[in-house]
Amino acid sequence: MPARFNAMRIRCLSLGIGFLMAIDSVQAGPPFVTDDPEPTAPGGFEINLPFILERTPGETEMDAPLFDINYGLPGAQLKLEFPIEIMHKHGDGTRAGAGDLVLGVKSRFFNNEESHLQFGIYPQLLVPTGDSARGFGEGRPAFLLPVVAQKSWDKWTLYGNVGYWWQTAAQTRNYLYAGAVLERDIAEQLTLGFELFGNSPKERGSQPDLAFNLGGAWRLNAHLNLLFAGGRDIVGDTRAMAYVGLQVLTK
Repeated sequence: MPARFNAMRIRCLSLGIGFLMAIDSVQAGPPFVTDDPEPTAPGGFEINLPFILERTPGETEMDAPLFDINYGLPGAQLKLEFPIEIMHKHGDGTRAGAGDLVLGVKSRFFNNEESHLQFGIYPQLLVPTGDSARGFGEGRPAFLLPVVAQKSWDKWTLYGNVGYWWQTAAQTRNYLYAGAVLERDIAEQLTLGFELFGNSPKERGSQPDLAFNLGGAWRLNAHLNLLFAGGRDIVGDTRAMAYVGLQVLTK
């Protein structure tokens, strides 16, 4: 009995460690627009370095790259985001410059390990560090307050958010937005997901937007993931989107 009991304990411990490693190997959120409530592991960094492309008729915008740096605390996460932007308009040439800085704090206030249900908030502040006269950034501060939730079962994960953008730049308006992502572990190294997200009008005289993304993550090793996604608007601007980048996890 003691030998069998010890063997069972070792087997359960091994399965538990493997499960935790699988969770830590990919963080939800990137490459999707929608946020999730799960913070980065305490004392560890999650660094996302994507190239993001958005194209509308006559105009192409890129974050090349976007520096998305996150640091984990117990039940929380600190965020710093900073893009290098490239813009090309038909008849107006190509220009590049630094964009606006985004600071945020993700706080998970509910985490039930039995039901795998999580809730949190993720307030963020946009700091107008870009040269808005050249089209880089908003030129005025903005504030974001979302509520985020996540539910996991078997090989599936569903997470989403509902939030409010408070904007102060000229010609903009405050707006509501929401998004949801359904992900599935296809293999040990591969997770794929579908995202649906939208918002009320962002500018005066504009229309609501509704868009989708297909994407996922390929685990290259214990600390490095390849992230990818692509999609387009269903309602609103005729916009195509693409995301390709690396995610580095230090813990």
